[in-house]
Amino acid sequence: MPEFPLWIEKIKGAFHYWSKLIISLRGIWCFLPAILGIIFVYWANNYSTDLILKEYHETLAICIMSIAVILFLIRSLLFRLEIDYILLTMAVNFLCREIHFIGTDNAVVIVAAIVLIWIFYRKDRIWQNIENAKLVQIALVGTAFTYFVAILVQRRVFSIDHLALLPNEANLHVALEEVLENIAHLYLVTIGIFAFFCIPAKEKKQRNTTPSY
Repeated sequence: MPEFPLWIEKIKGAFHYWSKLIISLRGIWCFLPAILGIIFVYWANNYSTDLILKEYHETLAICIMSIAVILFLIRSLLFRLEIDYILLTMAVNFLCREIHFIGTDNAVVIVAAIVLIWIFYRKDRIWQNIENAKLVQIALVGTAFTYFVAILVQRRVFSIDHLALLPNEANLHVALEEVLENIAHLYLVTIGIFAFFCIPAKEKKQRNTTPSY
């Protein structure tokens, strides 16, 4: 039997773990908010279009991402964990894009790519930060999934010219994108809140159980 490099074995183990998480009962929270967000857009389009106005959600996005930046900045200063540095970087990245600074449309992709490389090379240390923080893990998967769906909507993947999965997509794709992005932003805020209850307790426990000499 051929022996695989250690990093391949770790990737296989991580894939197996996340697969089990996603298909478990609690894994529904990774996908349910995005699904409910899509349903909400169609409901609002029929009964209250003010709730899905682009201008409203762009302002809301800045508020939500500002909260996320503050949460991860506080955590970074207090706990100095690598996961907090990563999430702070992404929160600032998304906030700058929502404010629409010049060049942020391209910069958000570049920064995200750099963060992915960062995660790949520091995956062991990052996993130590969240290994026992199950709620944070679920919220992280939910964040990634919701942003991914929002990107697909932005790219018009569900339009009649492509997959044609969403009715009236031509008129609602902007609202769908904005609502899904804000749900993903809320996931980031949720991660920041959950982390105060999950991650520090683990780190403190590790320090308390480490023998002193």
